[in-house]
Amino acid sequence: MEKAKLIIKYDNKYIIDKIHNELNFINVPLYNSNSDFSNIDIFITLLCFGYMNNNHGATKGFNYCDGLKIFEHFNPENIREIDKNTFFYDLDKLLNYDTELKIVCERNLKNLPGSLESYEYDEILSIACNNNYNVSESSDDSIPHVFDFSISRVDMSLLESLKLLNIKRTDKDVLLLYSGGKDSTLSAVRLRNEGYNIYFIHFDNGAMRDADKPYLTFKNSFGLKDGYYFDYRFHSCDVSKTFDYLFEKWKKENGDTLEHGTMTSEIRCLSCRMAMYVEALSIAKAYGFKYIAEGARISQKFMLEQEQMTNRLKELAAIYGIELIFPVLTLEDNFAEKNELIANGFSSKGWESKCLLGREAMDKKPEDEKIILDYYDNILKPKVLGLVNNERFKD
Repeated sequence: MEKAKLIIKYDNKYIIDKIHNELNFINVPLYNSNSDFSNIDIFITLLCFGYMNNNHGATKGFNYCDGLKIFEHFNPENIREIDKNTFFYDLDKLLNYDTELKIVCERNLKNLPGSLESYEYDEILSIACNNNYNVSESSDDSIPHVFDFSISRVDMSLLESLKLLNIKRTDKDVLLLYSGGKDSTLSAVRLRNEGYNIYFIHFDNGAMRDADKPYLTFKNSFGLKDGYYFDYRFHSCDVSKTFDYLFEKWKKENGDTLEHGTMTSEIRCLSCRMAMYVEALSIAKAYGFKYIAEGARISQKFMLEQEQMTNRLKELAAIYGIELIFPVLTLEDNFAEKNELIANGFSSKGWESKCLLGREAMDKKPEDEKIILDYYDNILKPKVLGLVNNERFKD
């Protein structure tokens, strides 16, 4: 069973794990499978009251009554779930409200057990920067984050630094553009069946309804299986500004009607998809992904899913040493798709967010296809390359 990962804020420093000269989250042992907070309540209690040995186990047992007295000090309001099974515990916040408890804990925390060590924020940030990670300083104001709590920008920057330091990317990790629909769902299943580890990323173009739906559904479907990962930071990546930037030339010259099956709808969808690729390529570069995948299907008839376009996208990704995979590109039979999902233990119902801008594909002539491809070659591709290379919104 996967252990919980934890970082503890204490005395305005951060208690983390140091193993083989690398900084890591604390891996919380599985003391009791029925414990709340993935056993973090037990871990904090053992640590603060001096009952923890060097292997992060208990030095002695305690009876039920003693246990209740100790656990009552654990305040669930001070724990924050940053990511799946990754937690932040603000011990300073607890001790500031209980002077007597603070005296006891300070006495026991003078000598941390095992591989636990206390670091200043700048020390961890320096190590991250020395490893060539792009981590920037942030102001210490509070920002809303996951599940209706707030955490300071400094703490979030530190957590992100630790994640970057400890990513062990493999040759079988793939970043999947995930809409929640049947095509991207089956793409994930097929990739996993071929031995890949799937990391989902979902986008919000500024006109999405239920942008959280794929992430929330993931937790009750893919999230229950091995090899599928959906970092909350990637649950609805905002690409609205990038989308507007890529679509603006066409919109300015040709307008932006919402009629069905028009050249404008084709260019609009292509611009939106390329905004997603800007984000995906940037993340793949930063996190070391060698593969990006998506659920494009030729049978959907959009130009952005035809081979002339998917070949161009492969060439674009190859510039950054990334290979694009299209697991369902040639799939034609919708009934067969549903049966394959069911056979693999998944619902045949799609879980995608609703895009209010989406329209059907147009019936294209060769001259129409040329207009779309020219817009990509001459307008979109140069802008995308500029954005991925950090030349933000330059013509």
